[in-house]
Amino acid sequence: MAVCGALMIGLNPLAPGSAAQRRLGRDKLYIIAQAEKTDRRRPQGDKGSGGGNSGAGSSGRRRRPTTYVSDSGITLKQYVSSDGQEHLGTALQKRRFKPFPGPPPGSGPPLRILPIGGLGEIGMNCMLAGVRDRFVVIDAGLMFPDFSDLGMQKILPDTDFLAQWKDRIEALIITHGHEDHIGALPWVVPALDPSTPIYASSFVMELIKRRLMEYNLWDEKRFIKFEMRQRFQAGPFDIEPVRVTHSIPDCCGLIMRSSEGTLVHTGDWKIDEQPLDGEQFDRELFMALGSEPVALMMSDSTNVLSPGRTLSEQVVHDSIVDKVLQHNGKGRVICTQFASNVHRLYGVKRAADASGRKICFVGASLSHYLEASWRDGRAPFNPKELVQPEELRHMDPNQVLIVTTGSQGEPRAQLCMAAREESSMLKILPNDLVLYSAKVIPGNEGKVSKMLNALAAQGARVRQSRADNLHTSGHAYQEELVEVLQSVRPQHFLPVHGEYAFLTEHALLARERAGVNFVDVIRNGEMLAVRERRNRNTVSAGSMAAARAASRRGISTASLSIDDEGDGKPTMIKYDGEEPTYFFNDGGKGTGTRQEMEIDMRNTMAVEGVLVAGVEVLRAGAGAYGLTCRVRVTSRGIWTDGGRLLQEVSQAVETAVMRLPGTASLVEVERVTIEAVKRRCVAFNNKRPEVIAIPYEHDPRDAHLSEVAETRRGGMLMRTPLPSSSSSSAAAAEGPAGTTTGVTGYTPRRTKPSPWEAGAAGSAVRPAAAAAAEGTLVPGGARRSRLPRPAEPQAEVAATPTTRAPRSGGSDDDIIAITDSIDEDDEASVEDEPVARSRRRRSESAGPSGAEAATAAAPEEEQDEDDGGGNSRTLGRMLRVRKAAGVSRQTRINSDAPPDGVPRPPPLRPLDPRIIQDRRRRNPRDQPSQLDDPDYG
Repeated sequence: MAVCGALMIGLNPLAPGSAAQRRLGRDKLYIIAQAEKTDRRRPQGDKGSGGGNSGAGSSGRRRRPTTYVSDSGITLKQYVSSDGQEHLGTALQKRRFKPFPGPPPGSGPPLRILPIGGLGEIGMNCMLAGVRDRFVVIDAGLMFPDFSDLGMQKILPDTDFLAQWKDRIEALIITHGHEDHIGALPWVVPALDPSTPIYASSFVMELIKRRLMEYNLWDEKRFIKFEMRQRFQAGPFDIEPVRVTHSIPDCCGLIMRSSEGTLVHTGDWKIDEQPLDGEQFDRELFMALGSEPVALMMSDSTNVLSPGRTLSEQVVHDSIVDKVLQHNGKGRVICTQFASNVHRLYGVKRAADASGRKICFVGASLSHYLEASWRDGRAPFNPKELVQPEELRHMDPNQVLIVTTGSQGEPRAQLCMAAREESSMLKILPNDLVLYSAKVIPGNEGKVSKMLNALAAQGARVRQSRADNLHTSGHAYQEELVEVLQSVRPQHFLPVHGEYAFLTEHALLARERAGVNFVDVIRNGEMLAVRERRNRNTVSAGSMAAARAASRRGISTASLSIDDEGDGKPTMIKYDGEEPTYFFNDGGKGTGTRQEMEIDMRNTMAVEGVLVAGVEVLRAGAGAYGLTCRVRVTSRGIWTDGGRLLQEVSQAVETAVMRLPGTASLVEVERVTIEAVKRRCVAFNNKRPEVIAIPYEHDPRDAHLSEVAETRRGGMLMRTPLPSSSSSSAAAAEGPAGTTTGVTGYTPRRTKPSPWEAGAAGSAVRPAAAAAAEGTLVPGGARRSRLPRPAEPQAEVAATPTTRAPRSGGSDDDIIAITDSIDEDDEASVEDEPVARSRRRRSESAGPSGAEAATAAAPEEEQDEDDGGGNSRTLGRMLRVRKAAGVSRQTRINSDAPPDGVPRPPPLRPLDPRIIQDRRRRNPRDQPSQLDDPDYG
């Protein structure tokens, strides 16, 4: 029973056991219960792509946190940002095959490094290290975007690549808890195999646990804690963590041993001679590495340009105490710092005790880091001693010390909001002392300066100079970098973590001051492969033949070292690879590539502005001159000169649309609208705004006319045979532009068919044969056409069975305006005589049709039109042509066999029933479903 009880204690967090086990179990279950309550409160349909309480930012309503008090006494907020999948966006969608860089299987040096983030940039640290084709991932960090990535909050490594090659990844190891090392875990963890273990130290694991519970990805079985100097097996490596000091607790480097050699990764580090938590930099273990062969060492390059050594955190501790004591009795003290710098809170606590003040946290992230350190036993003070922000207004200003976030001028941070007088928890008072205990990250100088100036304008005194010693870096300076290199004495060296200029300077420092002969600099996506050398000497003259052979195989000799006492094989080779794909997240569910997140378009809209043009297309009454329209233009973020730009844009759009034929589709209207708006804006104020054109039909019944016209054009193009006469055959063999049409026996009517020849609404039917004979000017479509006046008499030309006369230039005297139009279908006028006779025979066998009735009634209707105005004549011709064309088309559909082997056009489909119902509702006399209706199909 005792053994069973012990097993139950180890498996069940609620079973009797140590106080720490029971406390952790209660907190875990309480957080899960609060998350479930949040899910139950979510309205139906909010979960998923539709947004909801679980989302944030622009992808849904603002997420609602659940507030609870932990066992430490800190009031925390628990968010539910995802169900485990919805935050991923398109980050794991396979777009195309991405080859894995490196040598072919079974060849090349065995120890391999492949960074997919963190090299050539600050942040987004993520690297693959392995032996041949077995790899582990070191860190999974994000990078914060700059001002050019509008609307983005996170930049993530190439998770698509990790998901594609997850069969080669056997473990994930985290060196410390900064966001640039753990921030991308919610996207990296789903990309890996579900059985892949994740290793981290105890304090870092507390931070990871809180983050992954927010994204519903925490799995107790996958996450394994390790201790310093205690070896564990991860993938192909036997890994030994080594203690380093940094600006966050519980940081480590990695010593990765394998049968092929040893790799050393320092992580982010500096040498702090007097760490406040008592955890010293492990010099002893680094010195011991010098006695064993280290094939490759990787080291932090962030501060390689800074000479000397970094300040100890103890110096900052003493400076904070002095500044607070000097301000004693003069008002409040406000200290701003990085929330992750728990070490800095030791000095804050000491200063508060020395001055008789109480500490108040204003900012949620401070509480989360303090909670994690308290759970791990590293908290600098008991969290129950904190004063709640609601009590500040009732306290004596000389008895409070406020610690707040916002050192980088973040707009939603409490200190920045207080500078704008928008914070409900923190109000700046005269005689407040602001201690800026942080470093301005490059790119944030303008925001930070503006914030500090606003604080000073409200009466606060700001201390931030370097002489005040209020901050020290967490990254090693030059003397510390050289010391570790000389201690380890690696055979090959690879600088990591820094801009490209930092990497090259670190490589030069290792070669000149630490005596490392073989160094190289690589970029993200490139692989560096090394093998253990048998000595540390340079390449001998006898090994240059191997170098030349490697050069012929396409390997860069700049990254080539030859083992002169071994087998002559290269020991360090750099392999080119594809640049990784960066993914962007907008703070909520929006995650995708730069193109998918439309970042370039965001910049265009921000710099150039936006113009939205709504175009109402009017086809009815357009007459012989194409379309007409009504335009409404709306602008955002662009200078309009009191509205004059909008007027000019409207006129430009109307002019461009009027040039289109009466059967132009809405897609054509949209295209010409965008082009006209852009040309007008460039001419007006030299801006190229993002243009959104929204064309729509004034009468929905005219929406199908462009498709009908296109179908007619396609049918006529198939039905037009070669003329029977020899002269016509010679002319038909050459296209309208003088090009041969081929040996099919058919010739198109023209290179670019004119829509108004189809006889659709809004256009005048052009009498093709008569117009070709007379050389008349034909109205209709987008423009007037000039046709030459032929030399032959009209009667002879009319008898010639040609399709049309070729176009050519002519003088104004040769142009005659049309005053009337024939009433037949224009298709009959372009067909040759045999086809026309065949059609008449089919019509006579089928009996009288609507076409004959329309033709017989034409003279009377024409006489009536002559009595009326021009608009009535145009409308009458349009209606008669549409009716005649519909009946003629239906006659062709009902014919049993094609005449003379001429192929028939494809049958037209009826209108959608919903369109029919809508048209009947608008006009009860309309019958679009009847076969004799010209709009059928």
